Amino acid sequence: KCRERVRTHVVCTRIYPPSTFACAQATKPLSLRIQYPLGSKTIAPGMRTIQAMQTACGLVLLVMLSQGAAALKINETSAYQTCMQAPATCTTLSLHGNQLTGTVPTELASLTSLTYIGLWLNRLTGTVPTELALLTNLTYLDLERNQLTGTLPHELSALTRLTNMWFHTNRLTGTVPIEFGALTDLTYLWLHTNEFTGTIPSEFAALTNLTYLFVCNNSGLCGDVPPGVTPYAGSYCAAGATAGTLLGSPCPSPPPAATSTPTGTPTGSPSSPPTELVDAPTSWLREQPLKDNWFRKREVARKNAFPQKHAWFRKQSKNKARN
Repeated sequence: KCRERVRTHVVCTRIYPPSTFACAQATKPLSLRIQYPLGSKTIAPGMRTIQAMQTACGLVLLVMLSQGAAALKINETSAYQTCMQAPATCTTLSLHGNQLTGTVPTELASLTSLTYIGLWLNRLTGTVPTELALLTNLTYLDLERNQLTGTLPHELSALTRLTNMWFHTNRLTGTVPIEFGALTDLTYLWLHTNEFTGTIPSEFAALTNLTYLFVCNNSGLCGDVPPGVTPYAGSYCAAGATAGTLLGSPCPSPPPAATSTPTGTPTGSPSSPPTELVDAPTSWLREQPLKDNWFRKREVARKNAFPQKHAWFRKQSKNKARN
């Protein structure tokens, strides 16, 4: 990467062979983001220095950025638009390291000639589109180091020509699809530093070409590693091939299902059968006449026991009514 100069700086990616050079100042400060895909004949005025750097570095993509420029989305890049204009001849889409935002466009499914998709090291969000399963010529799919969420679509198992799948350093959840066991040409499968749960599918034992399987730093992965499957350590899993996981330990039991409390029953108190809850008001009403009869009988008994007292009260009530 080149150092920032004045209002403009250059981001260079995929230099073949690696070389160092002085970052030259553009002759005119830019106010817009301009992209120069490899082989492009369109060069902005005053940008011969950039063209020379592109030729010298052998860049796959060279992006001019100006301070304060808004981040681009994939469908706003010239490389994407060029592919959409000529889908039959577009075999490579390489937009890595450009800090692109937004989601992975589902329209990529129309580029059926694609064999290479490199969107790593951006700021892409959302989920991995299931529509990518229509790109049956795809051999290389790299979506690593973004901010993708959701689960890995099992539909990607239709990409039987895949040799490289890179999904590491995202926020992917769910289990590793067992359908990936059908990708017999797969050599690289990088799943580390996500939030996967469950076990490594035993179907992976059929992937005889799978040499680099990275699964470390997935705290939810558990259970035994299937026979014939060997997770890889390497620099990304320097602490161990299964570091940051529960692999080798039994998977924790799922929490018991929560039971719903019947309506009208206080939380924490023993619940009554629904029939009792429904019949309770009715039974209370049935008991009221019995209570009323008991009160009437008690009053009659009091009058019979103290006739003079009751007569005196009746006389006092009449006097109050007259006054």
